[in-house]
Amino acid sequence: GVDVENYPGVDGSTGPFLVARMRRQAVRAGATLVADAAISVDLARSPFEIALNESGTRMHTLSMIIATGANSRWLGVPGEMQFRGQGVSSCATCDGFLYRGQHALVIGGGDTAMEEALVLARTCSHVTLVHRGTKLRASKTLAERVLAHTAISVLFSTVVEKFEGDDTGDDQRSDGGGGGGGGD
Repeated sequence: GVDVENYPGVDGSTGPFLVARMRRQAVRAGATLVADAAISVDLARSPFEIALNESGTRMHTLSMIIATGANSRWLGVPGEMQFRGQGVSSCATCDGFLYRGQHALVIGGGDTAMEEALVLARTCSHVTLVHRGTKLRASKTLAERVLAHTAISVLFSTVVEKFEGDDTGDDQRSDGGGGGGGGD
């Protein structure tokens, strides 16, 4: 993963490493970690009741952390859904290995786009960051790392209008210009 640089007290740690350390610390402090999906939560009385999906178990707790994860922001342009999983992805960490040695494109100007570009730059021959604005919205540290990286180039004031290719996922192209949506 990418180094975590926006969390107080953390210096030079990757996300997965930090999560593993947090889990170990929580267990040492007596926390119970459950790998299951909650299907309902009753917050009307204390202790709270949580109904779990897989096991059908009902848990009770005095406190709860609700972590819902992140949702990808899609552009909504022609070809995007057609080529999902065939060259169009929303997770460099998950799918980046598929593009080892190839040229990759990242769309956006915020922190997430910078992190994805930096992840892909480790294994791809080159990464082009496409941003509709004239300057990056990302944190100063991430933006500086992307702009200084020799394997990453940035196209400012450029919008992806569509994705084209055949059904094998080869030959995706993006056209700059007006229209289209905006990612991070």
